[in-house]
Amino acid sequence: MYDYIFKICVFGDYNTGKSSFLNYLQTRKYAKDYQSTVGIEFSSTIIETNNDIIKVTFWDCAGQERFNSITESFFRGVSAGIIFFDVSNITSYNNVIKWAEKFRKYNDDNIPVLLIGNKIDKENRCVSQNDANILANDFNLIYIEISVKCHINIENAMDLIIHHIYKTKDTNPNIKRGTLIETCLLGNNQSNYNCTHCNIL
Repeated sequence: MYDYIFKICVFGDYNTGKSSFLNYLQTRKYAKDYQSTVGIEFSSTIIETNNDIIKVTFWDCAGQERFNSITESFFRGVSAGIIFFDVSNITSYNNVIKWAEKFRKYNDDNIPVLLIGNKIDKENRCVSQNDANILANDFNLIYIEISVKCHINIENAMDLIIHHIYKTKDTNPNIKRGTLIETCLLGNNQSNYNCTHCNIL
């Protein structure tokens, strides 16, 4: 039985590392070759935090423009959002505003949104941490930088978004209480993840 069920929508431009991030949470490995997401893909994990068992379901949304109408339909009813951009790709950074505005059309400002700047291992970085922090503050986003390839800050990113969702568990209308039903459309595609870096009070 789960105490809570969190639904997180993961979105952003194509090839920014969304699927690689979610794959790493499941396998603890970086996949060098990865097929681009077509439409929506699902995964889930179980975490324990503050003595609560939480099922976290991720909705991985394709970044290509032709899937925008499908992607937007999954913005409704989520517990939180995660926006990805590539710190070495200025277009993906500029499009963060577009993604944030689309998400806020269906969710108020109390729904947490984590902004992830991925690929900080690359030498041709063109988006500074300071600029990304300013953008995040302007649009009420929580910012963190990671490298899926080098396994940098991945667990911290998870802890950060779970921490902010958990804080809203009593007021967030999109957080569901757990049930005795432990199966879903995802089958057995689950892995254990312990929130070890944040102290939730």
